[in-house]
Amino acid sequence: MGLCGGFGIPKLRFGNYGTEEKVVRVLDTEESRVGFAYLEKEPQDNFIWAFEKVRMLFKSESLISKVIVTDRDLAMMNAISVVFPTSIHLLCRFHIEKNVGARCKQYVKKDRQEEVMDLWKKIVYSTSVEEYDHHLQQFEILCADIILFVDYVKDSWLTPYKERFVNVWTNRVMHLGNTTSNRVESAHWRLKNMLQTSFGDLCKSWDAVNMMLKNQICIIQSSFQKTIKDVEHGYNSQFFQNLHHCVSRKCMKLIDNQLERVKIVGTNKTECGCSIRTTHGLPCACELAKLQINGNAIPLDSIHDFWKQLSIAHELEDEESLSDYDFSEELEAMKAYMKTHDIISQRIFKAKVREVVFPHTTSILAPPEKVRTKGAGKKKKEFDTPRDPSYWEYVDASQESAKARQPSQSSQRSARQQSQSSQHSFKTQFPTYIRPYIEDIVDVVADGNCGFRAIAALLGWTEESWALVRSQLDKEIGLHKDVYSNVFDDNVESVRNSLKISKLGAQGKDKWMSLPDLGYVIATLYNVILVSLSRNLNMTFFPLNKSPSKETFGQSLLAIGFVNENHWVQVKLMLNVVY
Repeated sequence: MGLCGGFGIPKLRFGNYGTEEKVVRVLDTEESRVGFAYLEKEPQDNFIWAFEKVRMLFKSESLISKVIVTDRDLAMMNAISVVFPTSIHLLCRFHIEKNVGARCKQYVKKDRQEEVMDLWKKIVYSTSVEEYDHHLQQFEILCADIILFVDYVKDSWLTPYKERFVNVWTNRVMHLGNTTSNRVESAHWRLKNMLQTSFGDLCKSWDAVNMMLKNQICIIQSSFQKTIKDVEHGYNSQFFQNLHHCVSRKCMKLIDNQLERVKIVGTNKTECGCSIRTTHGLPCACELAKLQINGNAIPLDSIHDFWKQLSIAHELEDEESLSDYDFSEELEAMKAYMKTHDIISQRIFKAKVREVVFPHTTSILAPPEKVRTKGAGKKKKEFDTPRDPSYWEYVDASQESAKARQPSQSSQRSARQQSQSSQHSFKTQFPTYIRPYIEDIVDVVADGNCGFRAIAALLGWTEESWALVRSQLDKEIGLHKDVYSNVFDDNVESVRNSLKISKLGAQGKDKWMSLPDLGYVIATLYNVILVSLSRNLNMTFFPLNKSPSKETFGQSLLAIGFVNENHWVQVKLMLNVVY
């Protein structure tokens, strides 16, 4: 069973390839993101090409997506009907509601808008045809004096597309909770956050996409590990015992919601409606009521396989495919090679193998960014990856334009002064003999991940790659436990636990980056010299197994500062000076 998410449209202008806009579209499945397609324009033929490439990724017809959720893009919709004729095509409820809301603001008086939109939502979430007809009739009566708005709602959405977004029809489809394209919109926001500018080249775009996906994999793996390891207190009963460590937390929450409905519907199948069995593949309220009456726990086989997927690794399908990945002969030859060479040759050979198997350990670094040393810096925009706004965005913008005011020069000057003041306060927390050699101090978000954010930024990534840094440090320690057990005084597991997180957002003190423990790991993993500055203790960490290249010394020297007794910041030291 496959389930496609929606599509969204961030645009990139690649300066090296001219000024025409390239459209990036994202296809989601219930397990992972399938891919990104660069389209020069958006006619039906281009969409067909992109969808055909996606279809080729599925190993068999049975794995092809059964449900697809998109916006109402007619060219895309026609392409889907050509390439995925057997898939059920739903429309994004969120964008429909936004467009209807925009028309409501245009046609309906302000004091009636809330009542009209509430009735619209009742139409969308109707659970029976009778309920749908009843709410639609009420809607027509309420808006009888706004015939243009009623005609728009019926002609543009309900008459042609009601089966694609109204509950009574979508509840007949196993969509696993995907009724909007918001997941893809979120992915686009993350991608634009990584790219920051719409002018670039394919290499930068590739790096941004790759980094974003790695971050997501780290977050997903963290979530899986938490599910496998822990059981939430609310589900620690015999009734849930078969599901412990076997299904996702979201699954547990959905079943718990159905248990609340048991108090109302009992074993009455008509009252229950059993929609969650159809849409999510989970036991509904009346099923749970019968299990409780009989004193049985929820059986694991009553849960759809989607909710049991707690790993992003895929097993090979048969022994024949396994033979293609059999490296036994090569491994034996490698072992024989190692035995016949001296220790120096062995280390060189091992380093080359590690660069293939663990690419993040390579000593190859990106070229340094050119730094402007004169002139006032331009204000950095948060995003510069524009797209064509939707109709409802035009309406909202026009209504709010009267309220919008540009910041005055005095407020901008105040912000610069505040930033300079903050940097000065950080600088005063370092020893006086070091201050002349500090070129700049760059703050990062203070959320308990600040140390990892600073390292990610200094490595040339973005702050948002902090989760990837945590994951790579944990893997490094796991691969060389014998080495780091001496460094940490046999406290390896405690250090590794500090790197593993169970949620995003602010982290407790036990999850902060601590030195000197992690100093040697950072220096060794990324082959850098790490300098840590603070009010009372300054430390320098060198790699344990190799030395940074002299040619790339400027990129191999990372400096961070511990300020306010609770926060890490980036520190840029002056190069080419005698210390």
